[in-house]
Amino acid sequence: MHSRLVNRCLSKLSSLPIGFCIGAVLLSGCGDSEVPPPVSSIHPKLSVMMIQFGADTPEPDSPVQTSIEAYTGLTLDMTWVPATSYDDKVSATLASGKLPEVMLLRRNKEQASLNAQQSGLFWNLAPFLEDTVHLKHMSRTALDNAMIDGKLYGIPRERVIARYGIIFRKDWLDRLGLAVPASVEDIYNTAKAITERDPDGNGQPDTFGIEESKSLESLKQLAVYLGAPNGWGWEEGKLQPDFLHPAYKQALDLMRRMYSEKLINPDFPIAPKYSYFNQGKAGMYFSVLGDAVSKTDTKKLNPDAVEVIDVVQNINGPLGQRVRATNGYDSLLVIPKAGAASEQEVRRIIQFFDKLGDPPMQDLLNWGLEGIDYVMENGTPRKLPGTIGAGDYWSFKWDDPVAGMQGIKTQLEEKVDRLAAQNEVLAIPDLSAPLISATNYDVGKELDTGLYNAKVNYILGVLDEEGWNEAISSWRQNGGDRMMDELTAAYRKTVQLK
Repeated sequence: MHSRLVNRCLSKLSSLPIGFCIGAVLLSGCGDSEVPPPVSSIHPKLSVMMIQFGADTPEPDSPVQTSIEAYTGLTLDMTWVPATSYDDKVSATLASGKLPEVMLLRRNKEQASLNAQQSGLFWNLAPFLEDTVHLKHMSRTALDNAMIDGKLYGIPRERVIARYGIIFRKDWLDRLGLAVPASVEDIYNTAKAITERDPDGNGQPDTFGIEESKSLESLKQLAVYLGAPNGWGWEEGKLQPDFLHPAYKQALDLMRRMYSEKLINPDFPIAPKYSYFNQGKAGMYFSVLGDAVSKTDTKKLNPDAVEVIDVVQNINGPLGQRVRATNGYDSLLVIPKAGAASEQEVRRIIQFFDKLGDPPMQDLLNWGLEGIDYVMENGTPRKLPGTIGAGDYWSFKWDDPVAGMQGIKTQLEEKVDRLAAQNEVLAIPDLSAPLISATNYDVGKELDTGLYNAKVNYILGVLDEEGWNEAISSWRQNGGDRMMDELTAAYRKTVQLK
């Protein structure tokens, strides 16, 4: 099976140099031998540290990895790190000085990541893109938002703009006779009904209307629905954070109310994402809509229901329908200088990622392996039930998430794609995404931590109105006002340049 899959990829390589094709064919195990030669005996290695979401660590000889290796001409020396400990592992790895040639860097505009980029730990990749086939055409939004002072310290992984919304248990709403939420009031009423009216029919008061985690994603989206900025917005002639807007306080008060009424899981500051939802204990989850497809197991939730999971994105508010936008990318694929010491090595790695933008690799990362993860029907791919596609190797995908062959999708997958496309015009961007503030660099983490703790404690009822206002005053006095001034100046400069 593996040889046939690799051969199918290689059949699309007629434009590649003959020498490469010969090496790739050797890898496919063609000829009389049933056992292909070890990839490492032919290909140079590429060491990579990558995030792992799946329960099982991918094996080096997995068909997906060996197909990537055969196509790109590089052997992957993978270090997989569980998502729950990934950021800590990144910090420890950076401190050790023993770095791979490629690693995933998340939250690249936060203090620790900024420090790593601006201190020269990673190569500036902007000068290397001109000689590429695909990378030089990457999303302009992703590029602009990922850059720091005109330098690009990693390859941004492109993501759709209108990505956030609400994932919910459609079978529960149907059972309770509820319509899909269309307003913030509807969201509250739905959460209350799910909590109090036994949607799973087990006779126990064991369900929550909304599952929340430490990300406070529901608060962020509710604030945008009610009219607050997404992160940072232009208010009263300057750039201001969302929590200074009156609509944000409305959203915070609603979260406090829902928590007091037990509509939200009580352990949200420490609860893992999707835990209650996937256990069949929560009815709504605020997240990127794609998680409805990739992070939920509908068969386990309700084997008898035809439609278990659904999504909604168009919520009415005082300013009309608004969608919390992404920054156009998620994380950077960085090349540490300690891992790749020369420009020649950097170019080799850049070419590897450029090849991942070729159609055969787009199809592999999007669909997985033919015959294992999908089948072709009249020239169109159809995913097989219960398969994982490329699994965690999808984290290598830097280009348009839906680029490549278009196939037969589930009704839910089609809806997620349709909403993302039609609602891009409703997306509210974070205006601070491409900007840098010296104050944020120096004390931003401390300021963010103080505000985050205040938000959580206010929702929990530990902090009262006076305490919340004091937290805001402390944020402003200890650097927040300087940050606003710096980001306002940077934004004005950006607008003038455009």
